[in-house]
Amino acid sequence: MVDQVTGNTELGATKMDLIATAVQRELAFRAKMVPTITDVSQFAEAGLKTIEFPKLGSFTVQKRVEGQRGDASVIVSSTDVMALDQNAYVAWIIDATSRIQSRIDAKVMNARRAASAHARQVDLDIIAELESIAGLNVYGATPTDVTRDNILDMREFVLENDALEEDLMWCISVDQEKALLKISEFSRNDVYGSPVIQTGVIGTLYGIPVMRHNGIKSGQVLLHEKSAVAIGFQKSPTYDEEKATEYGAGAMREVLDQLYGVKGCQLGEKGLLASESPLVAKLID
Repeated sequence: MVDQVTGNTELGATKMDLIATAVQRELAFRAKMVPTITDVSQFAEAGLKTIEFPKLGSFTVQKRVEGQRGDASVIVSSTDVMALDQNAYVAWIIDATSRIQSRIDAKVMNARRAASAHARQVDLDIIAELESIAGLNVYGATPTDVTRDNILDMREFVLENDALEEDLMWCISVDQEKALLKISEFSRNDVYGSPVIQTGVIGTLYGIPVMRHNGIKSGQVLLHEKSAVAIGFQKSPTYDEEKATEYGAGAMREVLDQLYGVKGCQLGEKGLLASESPLVAKLID
């Protein structure tokens, strides 16, 4: 009888699965902006460099007179076009000696750090798009703290443009968090309804969740609706490795990459410029 030995061929697949799982968990934990926008990855099929996804208008309600025929109406639709051009890439090599002498699992640790870097980059791309398409820019003296009037002006702008309040999100810079905590509508429990600090969100303001993000530029506050920006992942974060024997026997070159696009939506609507969205407002110094 020949012994059956489990070797690297069998364990390799398991190892890759474990790393992939760790990467996905890290990305889900670190990418804070992705849940606040619209994911159109289902349209990002292989073989495409750009994708189109529907942008639907609304029906107009009629008041039909009893006994008379109602007129049929048409819902106006168009498409938004997104370039799948964000080829995010992180690679690293661990010397064979360092791999042997390290007390930690460098492979998993580096994969998680790479995933964190990818998550930060995705968030930064989303924030940059939001900043560039804001339909309302509230400018203040430098430096300026966010005020109640700023907040109300931004909120009024997006709501007048038919933003869904339940899909809105405030995103603030670290330095504006201090100013925001001085606004009673944010900090008072009888207005907020529960303790201010919560996991992932630091509170709500006039019923809208507030997120502090290190990727928001100093002095800035953003308010956006979920449909203001779309993201499409054509290639989800993928881990791979190859031998790097020039750094010793057992050294490996490892890589984590992904391919996606980010696109502002509803641009030019409500009488705004073609580069502006009625669903985004910002305070900027």
